[in-house]
Amino acid sequence: MPVNWRDMGGLLGTGGDRKKTAAVVAWALYDFAGTIFSVSILSYFFPLWLGDELGGGADLFNYVMAASMFLVVLTAPFFGAVGDLRQSRKPFLVVFTLVAIGCTAGLDATASLFGAVVLFVAANFAFQSAQIFYNSLLPGVAGERNAGRISGYGVAAGYVGTILALVLFTYLVTNPEESRELLGPVGFWIETEGELNSNAFVPTALLYLLFSLPAFLLVPDRRVEQRRPVSIAAGYRGVLRTLRQIRSYPGMGAFLIATFLYTDAANTVITNMSLYGRVVFEMEQTEIRNLLLFSTVFAVLGAGGFGFVADRIGPKRTLTVVVVLWLVSVALATAAVEAWMLLMVGPLVGVSLGATWVVSRVMLIALSPPEKVGEFFGFYALAGRVSAVTGPALAGLILTVFAGLGPGAYRIAVFSLAITLFISLLLLMRVPDVRPDHASRRFSS
Repeated sequence: MPVNWRDMGGLLGTGGDRKKTAAVVAWALYDFAGTIFSVSILSYFFPLWLGDELGGGADLFNYVMAASMFLVVLTAPFFGAVGDLRQSRKPFLVVFTLVAIGCTAGLDATASLFGAVVLFVAANFAFQSAQIFYNSLLPGVAGERNAGRISGYGVAAGYVGTILALVLFTYLVTNPEESRELLGPVGFWIETEGELNSNAFVPTALLYLLFSLPAFLLVPDRRVEQRRPVSIAAGYRGVLRTLRQIRSYPGMGAFLIATFLYTDAANTVITNMSLYGRVVFEMEQTEIRNLLLFSTVFAVLGAGGFGFVADRIGPKRTLTVVVVLWLVSVALATAAVEAWMLLMVGPLVGVSLGATWVVSRVMLIALSPPEKVGEFFGFYALAGRVSAVTGPALAGLILTVFAGLGPGAYRIAVFSLAITLFISLLLLMRVPDVRPDHASRRFSS
């Protein structure tokens, strides 16, 4: 059955324009592809493989994760600035994505701890760097008034990728013999003895590549000004100049600090949700899995729904609502006294989580001059990556200090997030209520 581009274009807000509709679908599919990598390599199968089968341990995984994120912290604003100077973002997206894919596939071929660490650091660095250029392509895809909606499609597609990866790769890992028999000669790479978590690496690389190709081919990469020469020194000088002139971009400084604070809380919730259920409520493995899957389904709904809301009432008001939802989620999770109550909080956390990334991207585009959107997405990435370290670290410190309270220490750690969220809410009040129309219009011309 042929694709009805007119009907799909109406749904996506592209007015039936086949080329624009294809670009939106391709852009969203890249989010789908990236999330498959994220859940497989950053969250689930690689950490288990490194610890259980290579003897690396949880501490080593945290060290190598921190090392790769430190490299991103050093380079994210620079790469964003380079994309703006060159006025060419898609080639960087392609190169970094292919490096991440190659390193992911290479994990299946190594049995050494050192090799695994090197490949992981390279893969994660390339993946995180690619996200800067992917995000900065959004204005060219969105048109004049659809940035929120399309950002929502991307995040929703990403959470669908999470569910697919968990279901498909878990089967390959837990049923290796059946999987190899089912795939026949195509499944030659599947191990039936020993390093079973590594069975997820090759399909991760293949699906990452497959669903990235449409973005490589169909997403536009338009220029809004002339290309300028690029050098390492010039790139970092431009970053420092932007920092010194941050007051020249109304609301941008307050927004970036607020982004650091509310993503700090979000990252802490993500990394501690399962442990909170286990330690405080003694939830079984099945209950924890159901909590995560239940929350992810609602994250899909939150991503799609809040994208429409952002286009309707503007990103500032929408982001304010999202932060308030986070505050309510944290308060309810702290006050919960039974496991079923935490399960009820899960959907609210999912909605908040899905909406956070959607609306934040739209808010940044609204505040950024079109010629600097890549550079500011670099700062946005920097804020998110630093918060991925500081949030869990602060939670760990609180758990250590109040260890004598038993499960009560975890309640204190979770409630402390309310302070962070409240400060971010105050900062958002200083951000102007603007729309991303000006940036998208210039990218679309």
